[in-house]
Amino acid sequence: MMLRFAEIGFFLLPFVLYVVWRLLGTRATPGLLWATALLLAVLAAVVVWYGMQNSLPAGSRYVPAEVRGGVIVPGHAK
Repeated sequence: MMLRFAEIGFFLLPFVLYVVWRLLGTRATPGLLWATALLLAVLAAVVVWYGMQNSLPAGSRYVPAEVRGGVIVPGHAK
């Protein structure tokens, strides 16, 4: 479910940034630029943290999803 929200967010991000750029134009203040930089840094940190939390342990092997007896067995680490 979280991945779906990320996909939708990445799709909408350029449109949102364009609208913000058009609305602010030359009215951007240094405080707003610093707040944007801070927000982007926090976003990058969250992406790194999320990737590390959902990675497989070192030395484990990924077994892809397969069909056994007509039932889909999800992929897992072994």
